[in-house]
Amino acid sequence: MRVTLIATVVVAVALTVFALVLLSVLRAGLLRSLSGTGPERAAEVAALAGRGPLPAVLPVLNAPRLTLIQVIDANGAVVAASEQLRGTAPVVHDGEHGRRVQSDGGLPEPGPWLVEPTAATIANWPVTVVVLTSLTEFSRSGELLAGVLVAAVPLLVALASGVVWIVAGRSLRPVEQLRSDVEDISAHRLHRRVDVPPTRDEVGRLAATLNAMLDRLEDAHGEQRRFVADASHELRTPIANIRTALEVAAAHPAATDWPAVSADVLRQDDRLQRLADDLLFLARSDLGATARHVETVDLAALVRAETDRPVRGGVRLVLVEPLPAVTLDGDRDQLGRAVSNLLDNALRHATSTVSVRLHAGMQRVQIVVRDDGLGIGRDDRERIFDRFVRLDEGRARSDGGSGLGLAIVREIAQAHGGTVRVVGAEPGATLVLELPRPLVSQRSLSPRPPRSDL
Repeated sequence: MRVTLIATVVVAVALTVFALVLLSVLRAGLLRSLSGTGPERAAEVAALAGRGPLPAVLPVLNAPRLTLIQVIDANGAVVAASEQLRGTAPVVHDGEHGRRVQSDGGLPEPGPWLVEPTAATIANWPVTVVVLTSLTEFSRSGELLAGVLVAAVPLLVALASGVVWIVAGRSLRPVEQLRSDVEDISAHRLHRRVDVPPTRDEVGRLAATLNAMLDRLEDAHGEQRRFVADASHELRTPIANIRTALEVAAAHPAATDWPAVSADVLRQDDRLQRLADDLLFLARSDLGATARHVETVDLAALVRAETDRPVRGGVRLVLVEPLPAVTLDGDRDQLGRAVSNLLDNALRHATSTVSVRLHAGMQRVQIVVRDDGLGIGRDDRERIFDRFVRLDEGRARSDGGSGLGLAIVREIAQAHGGTVRVVGAEPGATLVLELPRPLVSQRSLSPRPPRSDL
C-alpha cells in the first residue's frame, strides 16, 4: 500500500508537470511560428501607399489564416484598417510595441488574436502598423489537447497505480511466504529450510541468508543440547561417587574407614567445585563478562608461580630459564587460570616431560607449553578448544579431565585480545598462548557482545 501510494503520487505529479510543460511548449512554439509577420505586412501596406493615397479600408491580405491590419498615426488615430476593423478604436496605444495575445478589447472577431505592432514610415509619415493574426483554430486545438490530457492523466495515474500494486504484490509475495515459513519453524523443527526461489535477486539472497541463519541456529541448538548433556553427565559422575561412598559407609558403619571415606568425598567435592567454576566461567564469558579486574601483571612471575606445583610421579615440569621481564595489563586471576589449564592439559598427557617457555617480542608475548605425549592430530587441533571435547586417548574420566580446560583458555585469550593454538611438534603437542604487546587497554578488555549460540 505504501509503495503504491508513493508511486501514485510521484506519477501524478510527473504527468501533471509534463502536461503543463507540453502545453506551454506548444503554445510558445505556435507563437514563434506565427510571429514575425509584422514587417512583411507593413511593407505591403507601404506598397499600397506608393501607388497612391492609402485607402481607409485596406484590401484583404493574401495570408494563410485570417489576418487584419490597422494603421495608427503618431497622434493615435486610425488612418487605415481592414474591413473588419472599421470604426474600432486603436488596438495598441503609445509605447506598446511588444507582441501579445489578446482575446477582447473591442475586436470584431472572436479571439484569441496575436497582436504585433510594427513601426513604419508611409508617405514620409511615421505610423504603427498593427498586424492581428487569428489564433482561433490553434486555440481550439489547444483546448482539445488540454481536454485529452485532463482525461488521460488520471487514466495513466490509475493504470500506473494498478501496475505498481500488482508488481509490488507479486514481488512481496515471496517475502511473505518466507516470513510464514520462518514463523512456522520452531526450536523443534530447526531442520526445516525455506525454499530458495530460482531468481537471483534480493528475495533469493534473503532466502539463502535465512537458510544460513537456520543452519547456524541448528548448530547452536545442537551445541547447547550437547553442552547440557555433557554438563549433566560430568556433574552426575562425582555426585554418584559421593552417594555410593556414603551409602556403602552407612550400610557398614563398623567396618568403614571413615577418614578414607571423608577424603574420597572431599576429592569428589573438589571435582564438583572445579566443574561448577568452569561452567560458571563459560556462562559469564558467553555474556561477555570474562575480564573483570584489570591490573598490571608480571607475566614472568605469574608463569613461575603456576609452574611451582607438585606433579605426578614420573613426569618432570621444566621451566626454561631465563624468563624475560614482561608486564601487561590484564586480569591476573584469569591469566593464571589460563596458564594453569595449559599445564594441567600437558601434565595429563605427558609421558615424561613438560616444558614451559616465555617469549617476548616487540608486539606479542608467547607462553609455550610442550609435552612429550602422543600429540594432537592435525584434524583435532582446532576441535580441542571446543567445550567437553576429549580426544580418544583422553576419554577416561579417571584422570579428572572434563573437556573444559582448553575452552576456558581460549575464552581468556580472546578476552585479552590474544589467541591460543596448537603448533606442530613430534612427538608430543605444543600449545602457544599469545597475548598482544604493547599493553592492551581497559577498553579492549571490556565485556564482549554475548554469544548467540548458547
